[in-house]
Amino acid sequence: MLQYVAEVASENVHQYAPGIGNLSLRQEILTHYSHLNYDESQLLVTQGATEALSLVMQYLRYVIHDDFAVMAFDPVYESYKHLPRIFKLPFYAYEKLDFEKEELEQYIQNNKIRVIFINSPGNPFVYVFSEQQMNDLREVCERNDAYLIIDAVYRELWYEEPIYLPEKELSVNVFYVNSFSKMLSITGWRIGYLFCHKKHAEVLRDIHDYIGLCVNAPLQEALSRYLKSESFGKMYVERTRKLLKSSYEQMSNELVNLGYEVPKAYGGYYVWAKLPDKIDGFQFAMNLYEDESVAVIPGMHFSDRANDYLRFNIARPKNEIAKGIEKVVKFSRQYFS
Repeated sequence: MLQYVAEVASENVHQYAPGIGNLSLRQEILTHYSHLNYDESQLLVTQGATEALSLVMQYLRYVIHDDFAVMAFDPVYESYKHLPRIFKLPFYAYEKLDFEKEELEQYIQNNKIRVIFINSPGNPFVYVFSEQQMNDLREVCERNDAYLIIDAVYRELWYEEPIYLPEKELSVNVFYVNSFSKMLSITGWRIGYLFCHKKHAEVLRDIHDYIGLCVNAPLQEALSRYLKSESFGKMYVERTRKLLKSSYEQMSNELVNLGYEVPKAYGGYYVWAKLPDKIDGFQFAMNLYEDESVAVIPGMHFSDRANDYLRFNIARPKNEIAKGIEKVVKFSRQYFS
């Protein structure tokens, strides 16, 4: 990919890109999703998935005129709870990942929830929702005039089986957000995209024009050339899946042997682990960093119920993972004794 960055650096691609995205990049994305028969008007290239999420949130705040609330599943990725805070909307963290459809629908109605964020695989806990759960969520949203915002940034990084998302023939109630950040390990490039129903497209583009304008022009061009030559990054993604699965198994096995509880994950970048004996995760994380220079994220960052949890990032080279595990094992044994 870097060869294409060097290639475009001396070319005439350093002015504003089209607001809707580099035209060649848009074509690569549309070709990748051609089996879904999306119209080009439904696609918008954004400054990472983060801009797409906030763009949809701002749009829905504009078009929903009644008081409403926002929901995501606990533990919650930070953007899902802070975007409602910024827009002064109530937020609810639903605690049952293995939800019952009728119970969830009643919860949505009782709390006036009109927007639901979902990621699968998740962050911090890499939970994968089943096809039935995803379809149930879509149906509940459609019946209750609520909107489902699918954050699909980890969808290609599965360990066992591909991830199902209700993306076919996007209904008015479903927004689909994705990014190249995690898939291709280019989080600093900030290139994402959004698919929506045609009904929403014009206003979303209008908002984007005045708060995002466009995405980095040279990097979009470089990415477009890479995707075209490398079958949308197929080989890189396949290697990354294998690396992540191996690192997950290595890290989780070591943590379990130390007394942590590690729920099974089926993809993604992280190990979500519960400390033994209700040890305070924040203090543990601070001490681990001070003593061993290993950074983990305390669970309290994602949930009020996760004070004794930690999120470990396994999206690093094997030698770094091995060294990190060695330091975590050493520190944990001392801390638990």
